[in-house]
Amino acid sequence: MTEKKIPTTQQMTEYRQLRKTMTTSEEYEKVMAFEEEYDIFSQVFTEGGKKGVKDAAGEVLVPAEFDEVGCTFADFCRGFAIPVVKDGKMALVSPDGKGTLLTEPVYDHICFDDCFFVLVKDGKKGLATGGGEVIIPAEMDEVYTPFNSLTAYLKDGKFGFAMIGYGLMTGPLYESYDIESGTEYLQVVKDGVSGYIDESGEFTTEEDERFFHASCD
Repeated sequence: MTEKKIPTTQQMTEYRQLRKTMTTSEEYEKVMAFEEEYDIFSQVFTEGGKKGVKDAAGEVLVPAEFDEVGCTFADFCRGFAIPVVKDGKMALVSPDGKGTLLTEPVYDHICFDDCFFVLVKDGKKGLATGGGEVIIPAEMDEVYTPFNSLTAYLKDGKFGFAMIGYGLMTGPLYESYDIESGTEYLQVVKDGVSGYIDESGEFTTEEDERFFHASCD
């Protein structure tokens, strides 16, 4: 297998701009050809016994201030947070070149899963966005991979839900749930009664007040 070339800063700038604005098949093919020829993955580096992250062209995304780096990403995921180890615990940091902490270093493990981070602390789980925003605190027995705008969690045998981007989260109040076929609205069962969740995050049996859903809008 041919070793890929290391791009220059200028080449990466041009690549990022083209990838962001490409509209034609010719531009798409040019982007794919660049990714085939050049290494576009960020890399872990060591300095003074500590580790950090540089992009493919050598620009520092995370300074060498951490004990370990959990994972790195391709350049088109440049905005994703980076999991690191500091003082024996894991945290998420911004790829801003400054090592800005997005979460405190309190987690036992952080796992990347389908554009989200699963947070594990003292045997409990939580969820953060790819950008490092904690959606569900690490206090749950289980968290489930989000489906578009909706994610579920389990605590003490009951389900709760969060609407990503809406700042809405319910308590663990529901015995079961389902996504209604076609409309993709969330259906829940609370105390044996079937219903929905409204735009305030409250249980309702009124169909015209249902709000929690799994669509992209």
